[in-house]
Amino acid sequence: MPGDAVYGFAFIAIAAWIGLFYVVIYRKNGSLRTSRPRQYFRTPFRANKALGSDLMDPGRQLNAVMGASFATRKLLSSAEYKVFKIVEDDIAVARRGYRVFAQTSLGEILRSPDQEAFHSINSKRVDILIVDPTGWPKVAVEYQGSGHYQGTAAARDAVKKEALRKAGVGYLEFSDSDSPAQIRSRVRQQLGWETAAP
Repeated sequence: MPGDAVYGFAFIAIAAWIGLFYVVIYRKNGSLRTSRPRQYFRTPFRANKALGSDLMDPGRQLNAVMGASFATRKLLSSAEYKVFKIVEDDIAVARRGYRVFAQTSLGEILRSPDQEAFHSINSKRVDILIVDPTGWPKVAVEYQGSGHYQGTAAARDAVKKEALRKAGVGYLEFSDSDSPAQIRSRVRQQLGWETAAP
């Protein structure tokens, strides 16, 4: 009967909503656990108490996104992208299977058994990352513009450098005074390749 089908569908819909409500409430109260709890890390959104909402809740995230507008933004500044292209082109010409990535999170390429140390680097990024043919990070490259060292920038960079050093990842800094030849030469030296011609 058509009426029975409608009632059956309504019953299923109500049961689904009740189930969803149950999961949301019990997850929020900590009574429902997965076998491996996910680690959430401090980000600008999660740290901002003034927002007045728990943005770890996917439902609230969706509401915030649905009510906002978005626009694209450049992944790298013009100066950073210029260095990126120099490094990327030289790595491609070498044909050794290495790859270059931009704006890579340290939390994705480094790990530590010390949670405080990991939280200290998790949200930090490097401008350019070179990985070997098997995907292991080898060299991090940073572009430092003329106004870079303001506020706590030097301290933040020191945190990145030390974490990368301890993990055995090379670290290079370039500025607008470095020529393309100097950039290529220093990258190749850091990778242990032959030095590029000046």
